[in-house]
Amino acid sequence: MVFRDTLNDAKAFLCWDVFPDLSVQLVEKTRTISFFLPPSSRSTAVIFLEKDARDFSGPLFLLFHEAGHCLQLREAAVNFGEKAFWEKLEHPTGPDRISFEKEGWSKGKVLFESFLERKNLPQTLISEYEAFGARSAESYR
Repeated sequence: MVFRDTLNDAKAFLCWDVFPDLSVQLVEKTRTISFFLPPSSRSTAVIFLEKDARDFSGPLFLLFHEAGHCLQLREAAVNFGEKAFWEKLEHPTGPDRISFEKEGWSKGKVLFESFLERKNLPQTLISEYEAFGARSAESYR
């Protein structure tokens, strides 16, 4: 089980230590979903949290997944131009989108592992992150 304090710590880690130009908004809603909103003057990740949730594993995993998209955007801008990133988002479903989402989960995992190490959190969360990411990526089929 992941508590809200851990989610808040992850937000601080990503915004202060990793991406000083990233804004993260944690918004209570009736079900957990997330979005990455690339740049205006700041990139923004919005994580909608289930009201009255006790376990924040899903939002924590989604937060790092969205951070993975932030890395994808930065790499695309350097290597191919941001247009390549946006073109991948044009596919709402299918193999290209699944591949794009898996890459986001993979890049986010590197940041997630760093966060777990820094906060001395259980490494078992990595396998939970991977399973959650696999289910999420398959939802684009």
